Amino acid sequence: MKDKSKKSAIEAAYAFLATRMRTTEEVRRHLESKEYTDDEITDAINDLIGMRYIDDYLFAFRYYEYNREKKRGVLRAERELIEKGIDKETARNAKEDFLYEQNVNEFEDALEIARKEVYVPSDIYGEAPRAREVDDKLTAKIARRLESKGFSRSDIFRVLDAVRRESEEQNRW
Repeated sequence: MKDKSKKSAIEAAYAFLATRMRTTEEVRRHLESKEYTDDEITDAINDLIGMRYIDDYLFAFRYYEYNREKKRGVLRAERELIEKGIDKETARNAKEDFLYEQNVNEFEDALEIARKEVYVPSDIYGEAPRAREVDDKLTAKIARRLESKGFSRSDIFRVLDAVRRESEEQNRW
C-alpha cells in the first residue's frame, strides 16, 4: 500500500524545480535519491519536458549567458554543462547558437582580462595607466588565469602576443 503522505514523483520534481532551472539529469538524480521507481521517474520527466519545465537546450543557452557575465569562456561552461548531465551535442549546439546570436568575441573578452593584469592603475594625479613589463612570470600568470576561466588555447596565445606588443609599444615611449 502506498504512503499517502509521500508526494508523487511529479510533485517532488515541481518542488525541486521551484528554485531554479535544472537539467534532466539533475531532476532524475533528485528523484532517484527520493527512491521513486524508474517508471515514476521516466513519466515525471517526460511530463515536465512536454510542459517545458525541463529544457536542456535552454538551460545550456542560459548557462553560457551566465558564464559570460562572470567573464568565463565557453570551454569552461561546456565542460560544466556536460558534468551536469547535458549531452555533448546539446551543449555544443547551444554554444554555437549563443556565440552567433550574442555576437561573442572570446578573444576580446580574454584580452580585457589580460589587460587588467598588465596595466597598473594610475596614481591620484590622473596619470594614464602604465603597462608592466610582460615577462615570463606575468605571461604564465595570465595564461593560467585565462585557461582556468575556460578560454581556448588559440585565444590565449593571441592575447599573450597582443599584450606583449602593447606593453613594448607603451614602454618605448
